[in-house]
Amino acid sequence: MKFLALSRRVAGVGNEQVAAQGAAEALQAFRLMRSGVFEQMYFSADWKGAVLVLQAASRDEAEAVLSTLPMVRDRLIEFELYRLDPYDHYQRLFKDEFRSAL
Repeated sequence: MKFLALSRRVAGVGNEQVAAQGAAEALQAFRLMRSGVFEQMYFSADWKGAVLVLQAASRDEAEAVLSTLPMVRDRLIEFELYRLDPYDHYQRLFKDEFRSAL
């Protein structure tokens, strides 16, 4: 399954705490990218946070993977997690076109 994960800083966490974990966080994220678990990584242009697209067999597995990140483990950041499914409504939207194409 594919998931979208949006990070947010835990209330009360300062820039110094986040900066202190920066290298360890980047190394673990790099490992997850190399393993294929993290498919895409971005920084949000609208807020201070990361946007991840990741693959996992289940929501529990996705949460477990995210918990390996040092900033998550140390409760500096947390993620909102959304399961993504392929858009499959073309046949419903364009039923006449699909009927004539068959």
